[in-house]
Amino acid sequence: MVNEETPEERLKKYKERLVKMAQSDGRDSKLVNPLKSERPIVERGPTPQSVPRDVPIEHKPQPPPVLESPAKRELRESMVVKKNREALVKKLEGKGRSRVMLRARQQAITSQLKEIKSRKSMLELQVKRKVITKDEFEKRRELLVQEGQELIREKAEIDKALAK
Repeated sequence: MVNEETPEERLKKYKERLVKMAQSDGRDSKLVNPLKSERPIVERGPTPQSVPRDVPIEHKPQPPPVLESPAKRELRESMVVKKNREALVKKLEGKGRSRVMLRARQQAITSQLKEIKSRKSMLELQVKRKVITKDEFEKRRELLVQEGQELIREKAEIDKALAK
């Protein structure tokens, strides 16, 4: 698994990076939501009216997770990224972009480009091991190239906006 952190940890790190970028630009963190001070979690003892301990608690067995081919997941992920990107671009066109958010998007694009490179190397490995055919490899590689080119175009736009 790529991200072994919990979503809360990733969000906390993201907010910390935004604050650092805002400070490096010489701005206050007024534009960015300040990090909430973490309160220690207080463990409370059992309440006076607790459930008797000799009552067995029934655990329902969970069904196994649905198995899905990595190829289908990859194709679906690239389509979702493309749709999300188009929606994000439309949403941000009307609003004034702050430098901090532009830099955050720039870093996100960089990490997405790294992810595309790793997916490409995985495809090459699958062809080498003859898991997929060369035709399938070419189709998937073409999708990755298109996605990468869109990200590169967006990164160029952001670089141009940051240079102003």
